[in-house]
Amino acid sequence: MIGKYERAFYSSQYASMAPLFEHCGVSLWMPEVGGRVDFHAEDHEQTMLALGLSSKREITRTRIRVRTAMAVEIREEGRYLGGRRPYGYRLADAGPHPNKAYAAWGRRAHRLEPDPVTASVVRWMFAQRLAGHSAARITRALNDAGIPCPSAADPRRNPHRTGARWTLRTVAAILTNPRYTGRQVWNRQRTDFDLVDPADTGLGHRQVQRWNLPEGWVISRKPAHTALISEAGFIAAQDIATPRGPAGPA
Repeated sequence: MIGKYERAFYSSQYASMAPLFEHCGVSLWMPEVGGRVDFHAEDHEQTMLALGLSSKREITRTRIRVRTAMAVEIREEGRYLGGRRPYGYRLADAGPHPNKAYAAWGRRAHRLEPDPVTASVVRWMFAQRLAGHSAARITRALNDAGIPCPSAADPRRNPHRTGARWTLRTVAAILTNPRYTGRQVWNRQRTDFDLVDPADTGLGHRQVQRWNLPEGWVISRKPAHTALISEAGFIAAQDIATPRGPAGPA
C-alpha cells in the first residue's frame, strides 16, 4: 500500500516491477487508482507511468535545489558538508548544526583541522614536490621510511583497502587536492550512469565516477580551515618538471 506516489516508482520502473509483483502474488494498492492496481488494466498502467514521470520530475527538481544550496554553502560559508576527509586532516567540533531542526536532534557541525600525526607528512610531500621530485620518487621515499599510507593510518574508514603501501595514484591525488590550501572545494567528481552493455540496453546502467574540469569546481571564497600548503606553493607544485634520481629522506 503506497500513500504517496513519489515514494513508489521512478520514471518507468513500474513497467519492470509489475510483472515481478504479479509473479510473486504481491498486490499493489494506491489512492490514485482508487484502490488495488490491476496489472492488466491499460488505464491503470498509463496512470502509473504518468505518476512515474511526475515523480522523476520532482526528484530532478529536488536534486537541483539541494545541489544549488550545497554550492552556496561551500562558496559563501566554506562549510564542511561531510564525505571523506582529506589525509592530513581530522574532524573537529564546530558547534551546533546551523539547521535548527538538526540542532534540536543533537547534530553538530564539523570543520577540518590538521591531524597532529599525518599533517606533517602532507607538508613534506609538497616540500619534496616543490624541490623538483616526482610523485614516483616521493612514493618510494614514503614506503622506504615505513610511513603508513592513508588506508593504514585510518583503517576504520578504509575497510575495502589493504593499507599495505603508498601508491603513485595516492600520492598524485594528494598533491593535486586544492583543499590543502585551506579552501573548501566541492564537485571535483560527478556520478555518471553508463549503459552496462550498449548492445543490450535491458541490462540497465552502472554508476561511474568521473573527474570534473576545474571550471566546474565550487571553491570557498575565503579559507575555511588551516592550510597545509600556501596557495602560491600549491599552484607551483602543479607544474614542475621532475628529474630522475633518488628522493630525499622522508
